[in-house]
Amino acid sequence: MRRHTPHAFDRAVQTANVWLKDIEKAGRLRSRFQAYAVLRSVLHALRDCLPPAEAVKFSAQMPMMIKGVFYDGWKLAPKPLRLSREDFRAYVHRGLKEEEGGVVPAVALKAVLSALRHHISPTVLETLQLVLPREVRAEVHAALAELYAEEAVGTTNASKNWIESEMGGPFGE
Repeated sequence: MRRHTPHAFDRAVQTANVWLKDIEKAGRLRSRFQAYAVLRSVLHALRDCLPPAEAVKFSAQMPMMIKGVFYDGWKLAPKPLRLSREDFRAYVHRGLKEEEGGVVPAVALKAVLSALRHHISPTVLETLQLVLPREVRAEVHAALAELYAEEAVGTTNASKNWIESEMGGPFGE
């Protein structure tokens, strides 16, 4: 039997679902629908704070479906938004309010950055931080620092649990 969808679209949907699952897990969200709202809101907030050429570079490593979310509704402006940290959080919140209320913007940002860290090159995230407005950069940097700290604690706990399981308890009993 012949398939009616090109394989590229099947792969794109699979890849987008992996991203949504990662965001859902990282943000401890209720559903993929909520993960989608978080992804869309954060990507749009970041996009609108970037110069157009940098926004295009930022999206270059995103898979097709995620790139579509990134560009959806974009009105090219000659200058990027210059937002304070509070205004950036409010911008993310407005995007969430339309779809999924109840998600804290800081949690949304961390969840999306977590997925970005796992799916695009570190150089892209480093470049992103360099071109964002100062206060938005500080917000992104703080969220990434929390992610790195959580990851370090998780790695330490995983190592400790492995050692305890191999040694028969915390004191080698």
